[in-house]
Amino acid sequence: MINIHICEKATERMVLAARQAYPQECCGILLGKKEDSITVSDIRKANNLVTGAQNRCHFEMDPMFLYQVEREIERSGLEIVGFYHSHPDCKAVPSEQDLHYMIPGLVYAILSVTKDGVADIQYFQK
Repeated sequence: MINIHICEKATERMVLAARQAYPQECCGILLGKKEDSITVSDIRKANNLVTGAQNRCHFEMDPMFLYQVEREIERSGLEIVGFYHSHPDCKAVPSEQDLHYMIPGLVYAILSVTKDGVADIQYFQK
């Protein structure tokens, strides 16, 4: 069981990113604090580098974007606490590939999105 607190604005921004990217996957970074629990206070939306038909079921983030976000938050008191991505027209559960690439200790938010909007958000940890 993950002890996680997500601010409403971060959730709203993830939902907006998923809706805008539909029918492709969206992806991004969760920012906040890891203490007794994980608090997500902000996100950074990333571009999905996967193109063509594959971007409906896969995502890839530019490593340079990750580096830039790390540099941006160095003095802010925030840290990267996880990542988010959407599953267009699928359940909000990790795929085999998602499970393979999860980093222990980080939180992974998966948003189930359809043409009607975000149906579900689930959080996972390895």
